Amino acid sequence: MDATRCSVEYLSEFSDCQSHSSRIIQYDTNLILTCGDSHVLVFHIQENRITTVLRYGTPVTYVALSDDKLRLYVLCENGGLYCTTLPPPSSSSASVSKSTDPLVTRVSDDCIVLKNTSLRAIILVEKMLVTLSLDKFTWSFDVYQEPGSKPLHKLACFQVTTVNTQATQNSSNTTEDVIKRIDEEKSRKSSPVLTCIYPAVSHKSELHPYLELRLFRLLFGVDASLVGSPVLLCGLPDGRICCLPLLLPQMDGPRGEHRSPIRVLQSLEQPIIFIGTCDSGDDGPRCLVALGQRGKLLLVRSKETSSESKEADYSFNEHSVRGPVLCACADDKYLFYSSLNDLQALQLTKTSTETEAATEPQQPALSSISLGVCRVVALAGPFANATGSVHLLALSSSGRLMQVNFPQGPNKENESRFSSSQAGQRVKDLLSSIGNVWEKAESLKHKLQEKNESLKHLNQVMSVCNLLLANHGNDKELNKCIQPISCHGAARWSSLLQKELLTFTCVLENASMYTLGQGWTLCLQVHPLSTSQTANTECTSRTYSFPIQKLDCSEKLDVTIPLERVGELPVNIYCSLAFTLTALFSSEASEAVSQLLKGMGSISVPLNTLTVDWLDSLRLERAFSPGNIIRHNTAADGIQAFLRSKGVRTHDSDIVPTSGPLPVVVRVSSELLKSKLHLSATSSVEICSSVLNWLVYKQETAERTSIKTQVVCAYSPDGQPVKLLAKEMTLEDFSSEGPLDVLEIRVESLSMVALFGLHHAILRRLQVLLEDKTANRGHTKPLQAQRLCETVRHVESLYKDLQDAYNQAALGGSTEMNKTSEILFRIFLQLRATPLVLI
Repeated sequence: MDATRCSVEYLSEFSDCQSHSSRIIQYDTNLILTCGDSHVLVFHIQENRITTVLRYGTPVTYVALSDDKLRLYVLCENGGLYCTTLPPPSSSSASVSKSTDPLVTRVSDDCIVLKNTSLRAIILVEKMLVTLSLDKFTWSFDVYQEPGSKPLHKLACFQVTTVNTQATQNSSNTTEDVIKRIDEEKSRKSSPVLTCIYPAVSHKSELHPYLELRLFRLLFGVDASLVGSPVLLCGLPDGRICCLPLLLPQMDGPRGEHRSPIRVLQSLEQPIIFIGTCDSGDDGPRCLVALGQRGKLLLVRSKETSSESKEADYSFNEHSVRGPVLCACADDKYLFYSSLNDLQALQLTKTSTETEAATEPQQPALSSISLGVCRVVALAGPFANATGSVHLLALSSSGRLMQVNFPQGPNKENESRFSSSQAGQRVKDLLSSIGNVWEKAESLKHKLQEKNESLKHLNQVMSVCNLLLANHGNDKELNKCIQPISCHGAARWSSLLQKELLTFTCVLENASMYTLGQGWTLCLQVHPLSTSQTANTECTSRTYSFPIQKLDCSEKLDVTIPLERVGELPVNIYCSLAFTLTALFSSEASEAVSQLLKGMGSISVPLNTLTVDWLDSLRLERAFSPGNIIRHNTAADGIQAFLRSKGVRTHDSDIVPTSGPLPVVVRVSSELLKSKLHLSATSSVEICSSVLNWLVYKQETAERTSIKTQVVCAYSPDGQPVKLLAKEMTLEDFSSEGPLDVLEIRVESLSMVALFGLHHAILRRLQVLLEDKTANRGHTKPLQAQRLCETVRHVESLYKDLQDAYNQAALGGSTEMNKTSEILFRIFLQLRATPLVLI
């Protein structure tokens, strides 16, 4: 690729520009600029300043200028088409001495001449306004009379069906398919291009290009050539180039139907960026040019006359340039187009050598010239000056308005000679190019750093998940393993608005080498054990989420959640860590990445499962609000609460209440407790206080010695007084080898609910003790046959009473049901009065 020396002059600087909606229109000495926001600027070139600022309610998407250059039509994102009167070109020059501040005008909705949210492009030709709209699967060309009163008078409407490019795609999700779908989505959002081509003999407008009569007649027909009708060329986002003669009457088909005058000239299979004319001859431009977004170039030329003086057909030649193409313009000799990296000048005129080579089957390759200007998103011109060079008006993505001077036909003898001013300008151009390259390098470096940070973050997340899931093969052993990241906590009572509230404080401890940062969330799910076997589990469980900002190694995070309903005790609290995948990317991530992550959501890794029972929620302080006391006077309430704690659904029944505190007794082998709890105490009082400490505080005696007596008086979670007693006793006739030392744990309370809740909590602690394989169970003594027989006879007697109660309930009515309840309650008390011994 050749390079040529050109000069760049910076005229002004605005805010950042968007490539899809930036426009430059030059009329006389003024420029109309749009940068993708809600402003339209009128810039005076000679005075090098903004003279008028037009403010609209929503961002501007398309602009068009009338042929008399007095009215500006602006299409905004809200679908409103505004018509604004422009000041005469000389007005700004006359007022320069009065004020240098631009005239700021807010355009009201009264200037809307058409409202349609599906409008995509507009153009004004021969006092006609042509709009292009997309309604589902149809492109509509609407022709209105301009100017006119509101609403506009519609003259005609023509339609073209869209092309469904996704119909042939399969359902695979390969990388190529994803890239293809992203390209097609960008193509669908691209704005169409509207250009009006005149025949050379009837060319009247300075804003529209024209074409020599012979090629115009070959392309668009004899009728359009005879009446001198301008032809509207439309480049659709799907790559089709459609032509529509505007001044021809609508023709009927052979069967009387109306024939559409719209004809597809060619398809580039990519969004169209530019349509124009080039290669001027004696009778006008001899080439029609169309350029696609991804670099496909279409040149349409008429072939030379044959030896029999008969005109030959026209030819369609396709070439490729480096894309993606952001904008383009053309003059008599060159096609100027901007890619992401450079502004190129492509010569389209044929030399004598190329004319001879054109007769061969293969067309000669086109060569472009680099102008050394990058990141141009809008072009206007080119315009020739007195020195023979041409200048372009360019708008960069950073908002700089530049004038690029491009010399044509340089003198090779003087090419290496520079004057002082030319050398200085050359240095400025080189510095500008270096600055542009540096900005692009910084942008690429920033994107590369973001990708590296995302990969590091993802690697850390996968390491944390692998670390936590390594010991999660068996749920029963999960809490026994030493987890590098784990949770532990305790239930506490607090006062809020003169009301006692039971809360649970969970401590997340990070003992790993990783840092839990943004994107991680601690999730606590409170699940009552009474609903573990029911169908309404989702209704009763509650989940609390706590986002983690930063938790370094050896740091802890404390969170507190309320245990709203005390009647649900005991409850399981499932602790887990969740990570949101969108946290891997920055806020400036592309829409394509967001769409790919939309179906994935987040990942969740389980931690510990914690249990809060009645022992954890005991209130050891004496002060307790009487308003929080919930009294359960019937034995039915207690039995139902006990059954619910075991996961059994119950129904209401009437049971006669009992009088006096009810006891529950549990007996455990002293040898078993000493072995498990590592008790070194010898006195009975020390052993009993150690066991009570273990029950109340869930820790071994060596760490907590708050309780130093054999009796603990406290309040249950429902506000009822309870008493826990522990004492050592000897069973003389229990074992055949001799007496057995056991520890009796006794619970007394007037509340059946509290009694059963504490009984269940004690049994659960002992169950964990028996299931621990690491505990030294000691020597199991054989039971004495006589004691075993007495126990069996006692159980058989109770079983007979139970069968009699069921038989009476089956034969009798409600009275027998109440009697059965009393018998069952009596059997329950007898079972608790003579408990079995855990050895």
